[in-house]
Amino acid sequence: MFSAPDYQELSQLTGSYSLEMNILSILVIVFASFTTLNLYDRMQKPSFFKREVWLVLASLALAFGIWSTHFLAMNSLVLPVEMHVDYTWGFLCILPIFFAALLAFHLVQTPMKICWRHAVAAALIADGMSIMHLLGMKAMKMDVYISYNWLLMILANVIAGLLTYFALRAISHPKRAVLSKVSAVAFLTAGTAAVHFIGMFGTGFYIETGQALGEPVMHMHFMNTLIGVGAGLLLVAMLLVSYVDGYLDYWLKYFDVLTKLPNRRNWERCLTDDVAAGDVAVWNFPDLQRINQLYGYEAGDEILQEIGSLLAKWKPTFTELYRVSGNRYLFYVKQAGRYADFHKFLVIMQREIDQLLPIKRQEMRYVCGVAKADQHKSVKQLYKEAMMVVEQAAITREWGLLTFDPAIHGMSYERDVLRDISKALKENHISLVYQPKVKGAHAEFVGVEALLRWMHPDLGPIPPATFVPILEQDGRMGEVTDWIIREVCRQIHNWDSQGTHIPQVAINIPGEYVTDPHLLDLLWKETGAYKIDPSRIELEITETSTAKSIPQAIAAMKRFKRYGFSVALDDFGTGVSSLSYLQQLPITTLKIDKSFTDGVPAPPKKCAVLNAILAIGCSMDLAVVIEGVERQKQAEFLLELKSDLTFQGYYFSRPLTVPQLNDWVAEAMKRKKSPNLSAFPIK
Repeated sequence: MFSAPDYQELSQLTGSYSLEMNILSILVIVFASFTTLNLYDRMQKPSFFKREVWLVLASLALAFGIWSTHFLAMNSLVLPVEMHVDYTWGFLCILPIFFAALLAFHLVQTPMKICWRHAVAAALIADGMSIMHLLGMKAMKMDVYISYNWLLMILANVIAGLLTYFALRAISHPKRAVLSKVSAVAFLTAGTAAVHFIGMFGTGFYIETGQALGEPVMHMHFMNTLIGVGAGLLLVAMLLVSYVDGYLDYWLKYFDVLTKLPNRRNWERCLTDDVAAGDVAVWNFPDLQRINQLYGYEAGDEILQEIGSLLAKWKPTFTELYRVSGNRYLFYVKQAGRYADFHKFLVIMQREIDQLLPIKRQEMRYVCGVAKADQHKSVKQLYKEAMMVVEQAAITREWGLLTFDPAIHGMSYERDVLRDISKALKENHISLVYQPKVKGAHAEFVGVEALLRWMHPDLGPIPPATFVPILEQDGRMGEVTDWIIREVCRQIHNWDSQGTHIPQVAINIPGEYVTDPHLLDLLWKETGAYKIDPSRIELEITETSTAKSIPQAIAAMKRFKRYGFSVALDDFGTGVSSLSYLQQLPITTLKIDKSFTDGVPAPPKKCAVLNAILAIGCSMDLAVVIEGVERQKQAEFLLELKSDLTFQGYYFSRPLTVPQLNDWVAEAMKRKKSPNLSAFPIK
């Protein structure tokens, strides 16, 4: 089979090819390539299914497509001999391309340099195709001798490798347009076709001189049935799984899991500057947090579900109902001139809620803020007015149905903050500063933490401690965090372009935004767009935010780590139940709050808690960062407790603007030959 024939004793057979079967084989590999790349695309995104599921399915789709193409191409070959299939080899020959694709698709997710990992992955897939083709030929049982033109076989392998490389680069483009995906399908299809058709062109079939020829007979009915039904159904099933997962992902993004109602993100798609058709009403239940604390989150969830069911039951047909935050529901009237009808329904809902809540023997106050539409107000304006009513009610302790009155519901400081946050992001009133972190007695520069600063044009500088809680309470901190992520990735790219090496940048992730699927989507998109290794981004998550929904937080943090991002637990020791669930959290770094270091140096008894925390970090092999170090004696004392601590504080540097940080890093590099704690602060 693998040796050149003796042409004096053998005669070469000349066959013909069925155009219909060749076209069918091309269609099969086109569909298989599309399915493969669709599954590969899902593998790189946060998903309802684990990444490994998409990895196996994508590899299976490609393997089945190439396997089917081979045997369909053999079906198209017409030789004057009988042709059988050795089904043992027929099934075994799929394994090389399956494992090659499995390894290749895994490889493209590794931190290896992008051009190299795509090149190696393409070579693996091309080699898998070639091996599969050769073993597939071994599965064909014919009374002939088979010889190969190895130059053509190598050429086919090289062409397949190049085309597969272009396919992987196209589908991995950060802005995956339809054209990129079409190009990737075309490249992968052409690569597979090259292996098989150039391989077939370079394959010679020989018989002994004088051997009688028969009629062309193909004994491949079972194989044809398997390809036509089995492989087809499998590919269709895998494609459907991808679309089902896409639907689930969409549902989880735009609908509330607890109440099954459209969520805040869904409502935000309606927030435009267009004139509103009808009114907006926001129901707020401020005592929910107290109920959760007294009776547990299950009791609070049960009440929210019953309220959601009640509101949905009485929802007028001309309205849409949303759950816009943990304790708020929103109605939006889609038709003009329905205020009187809508108000009647609100009165009915109020009566029903009054009857519902006492049954639970809970004191649950509520307010429904109503903003009336007119010919000039936009949807955004109505939403702001409804929220003003809700916020004012919390201050004045008014409850029940309340309608917006500009004379009563004037602007407060908090409302100014909420009103101006989007404008501040657009007009650069909000900026980032970066505080360096150094490690050990040699003060090795290991990264920075990105911190927010807001210079309001009217209110002056607003401290983060003031505006962050306001934004978190209103659910707006996610919008600001998205801006921070984009800005940090852009800045890392700029530093790299300028030759300034910043090893890692820490970003604070607020509250329940940790579990929002959009967060990982954005992180992966931005790091990919700027070609940043995800390990250079550290996500700082507070104890308090994870304690509210531990299982969901753990799952989210595992996804962050799987995609290569570092995860730090911030302000450790200031939250609740920290020691009981710390070992469950898949973190890489422990940040100790400033309150634990303010009193050092101190006697051993006063440092007992700090020593215990350091011991925990050491036993769990975590990097430990000490915040708020302001004096050299503090750093020296802490290093005696643990020699490889990382420090962040005013002794080493205040938070710096980008130009200031560039100067700080340059100065730190000059002192690198003999670094020590006494070299700080760098002026």
